[in-house]
Amino acid sequence: MLYMKKTSALTMLGIALLISANGVAQSHLKGVTEIPFTMDRNLMLIKAKVNGKKEYNFIYDTGTTGLVLSEPLVQENKLKVTGTTTMQSPNSIEPDKVNTVVVPKLKLNGFEIKKLDGVAVPSQQIFSPNASGIIGLSAFKGNLVTIDFKNSKLILKKGALDSKDKNVVKVDFSRAPEAYVKVNGEDMLAVFDCGGPTEISFPMEWKSKLKLKSEPVLFAKARTPGGEVEVYKTQLDGTISFGSIAFKDPAIMLVTGGFGAINFGNPFFQKYTTTLDMANQLMRFEAISTIQQN
Repeated sequence: MLYMKKTSALTMLGIALLISANGVAQSHLKGVTEIPFTMDRNLMLIKAKVNGKKEYNFIYDTGTTGLVLSEPLVQENKLKVTGTTTMQSPNSIEPDKVNTVVVPKLKLNGFEIKKLDGVAVPSQQIFSPNASGIIGLSAFKGNLVTIDFKNSKLILKKGALDSKDKNVVKVDFSRAPEAYVKVNGEDMLAVFDCGGPTEISFPMEWKSKLKLKSEPVLFAKARTPGGEVEVYKTQLDGTISFGSIAFKDPAIMLVTGGFGAINFGNPFFQKYTTTLDMANQLMRFEAISTIQQN
């Protein structure tokens, strides 16, 4: 993730936060659990209770691999530091060294996770003054996770997606959800990151590979753990496609800093009901407009 400054407004451009951590969380899901979320700019906030005590707001972010906690939350709950690990954004030269902690119990509207590994960071790295942490992919591993924007909730349940479904895409969950998409017929790597504020962004370094309808115009400057980057606005001349989805001549952003993948951010997720099947390396995207018609 990174902060993006446009005129006087601060927003956030999503990038994957890759956390190296050991340990396996224990969770028990009976039936279906629904976790409501609210929006803070283009961030999804969910509530979670730490160790059966105080409830905090957390950002739910598919572009983050693990659990990130603010240092004040760690101190307030006297969470034990168990060691150190590394956390890296794609444009940083060297990974940041951070303390690791274990959360004995994290409860989200009835869904309970025990012995969840996390990392402690300064509050400003959480990217929202209204949140005390970031919950990434590993928290719900082993369950189907549906992001239901129409009803503003996450839905957790057991099961599996059908790989033959036209709306299902093969995805690599070893880091953030990654898949190859077609851009004017060429395969390009993409990350599906619900913590990002822009619908579709490309690395500036790929500009020469792209056919554009207009010359990129500087839209914003942003800061990341790896340094400042620039964000340019333009329009693609052509089509981006994957699964049953196709974007014809979409508006896109070009971002400096060597991110290395297309980023589909929160405005993209807002148009679809998205289900993540991490066990089978699949994601399903169903357009909300189609659901409403049915």
